[in-house]
Amino acid sequence: MNSVFDIAGIGDLVACEQNRFSVNDYRGLPDAPEYEFVRGSVPVLVSAPHAVTHIRAGRIKPSEDYTGAIALAVAQTAECHAIVAARTGEGDPNWDDFPDSPYKQALCDYVRNQGIRLVIDVHGMVAASPALLAVGSADGETVEAARKDAGFDSSAAELLRDRLATWCELHDKPVVLNGHYGARHPNTVSRTVARECGVAALQIEVATQLRVPVLRAGRVPKGERIPFSSEQLPVELAVRRRPDPDAVVALVNALCELALSA
Repeated sequence: MNSVFDIAGIGDLVACEQNRFSVNDYRGLPDAPEYEFVRGSVPVLVSAPHAVTHIRAGRIKPSEDYTGAIALAVAQTAECHAIVAARTGEGDPNWDDFPDSPYKQALCDYVRNQGIRLVIDVHGMVAASPALLAVGSADGETVEAARKDAGFDSSAAELLRDRLATWCELHDKPVVLNGHYGARHPNTVSRTVARECGVAALQIEVATQLRVPVLRAGRVPKGERIPFSSEQLPVELAVRRRPDPDAVVALVNALCELALSA
C-alpha cells in the first residue's frame, strides 16, 4: 500500500486538474460522465461533488478547484474509493434533494454495495476564510448514529489539526470542528450518506492555502455566483500568486491517514 504522497506527485495532481476538471471553463470534459467512481480496497470513499462548475437553484456556481484532483490523489495513495463530479450537470450534489441528485443516489448505492465504512466529502473554502480547514459532522449527527465510538469527528479534527499544525501557525488560522461549515443542511452529501446508508461521513472544507499547489492555477474559477467579496478577492489572488505545494502534500497525506484510521 502507498501510504505517503510526496512532492513528486504534485505534477500528476496538477495535470489531473488541468486535463480533466478545469477544461472547458471548469465544466470538465464535454464527453465525460457527470460523475466517476474509482474503486479501491480500503472501505473508505472520498467524494468531490464540486470539482467542476455546478448549478444551484438554477444559477451557475464556480468549481472548488483541485478538490477533484485531491480526492483522486487520496484514493490512489490510500487505496480507497472515490467519486468525483467530472462534468457540469443540471444540479448541485451538495444542495439538491436526494431524489433529484443522481450523484448522491449513485454514491449511496455504491456505499451500500461496496461496504464503505466512512465517506470523506471534500470541498473548498476561500483563502480569506477564518479557518484553514473545517471539519463538519452536523454537530456529530453524521458520525454518531453510524459508529459505536461517538466522538470520531473530534478525533478526526484533532488528527488533521496535528498534521497541519505547521500551516495553521504559518497562516494563523485553525482547523475547526462544526463551525460555520458544519454540514448542517439536510441535503449535504455527508448528512445524506449518514441518513440513507447508516454510514459515517465527514465534510472537509479546505482553504485555498492548502488546496492550490501551482501559480498556473491563479485564474479563479467563476460562475454567476462569484464566491469572493471585494474584500476577499485580493486575499484570494495574493494566495494564488504564492502557491505552497508542500501544504497540498501535507493535506493529501493527512486525508490519507484519516481514511486509513477508519
